[in-house]
Amino acid sequence: MSGDFIVAPPGRVQPPQMLSWMPSRGLLLRVVEFIAGEVADDELSEELHHFTEGGYSYFSLGMYTSEQAEEIMAVVRESLLPAVAEWYPGDDEAYDFVTELVDLVKQAQELELIK
Repeated sequence: MSGDFIVAPPGRVQPPQMLSWMPSRGLLLRVVEFIAGEVADDELSEELHHFTEGGYSYFSLGMYTSEQAEEIMAVVRESLLPAVAEWYPGDDEAYDFVTELVDLVKQAQELELIK
């Protein structure tokens, strides 16, 4: 089964096309579990652990506060790719696939903040 990671942070102008990453459910859960272990906000970490324990397949930044979404995006942008290199050593395809998520996050962070 597949999963969806919607990169639509609250408080930002949304582009006309949806910024969506569609990994397997297993990879989505692994990424969210990794993020849960990296964020500083304990409440957010608990929510993300709950997501993975539930085995959900739809994840959207829009379900979190602006501050929480920014923290999630920072982890994706700064820490995710080194972790993927450890999870899948020598697997350029997996690394390139997760790089797509990092690129979507970078695009979202370049969007203008709504004032």
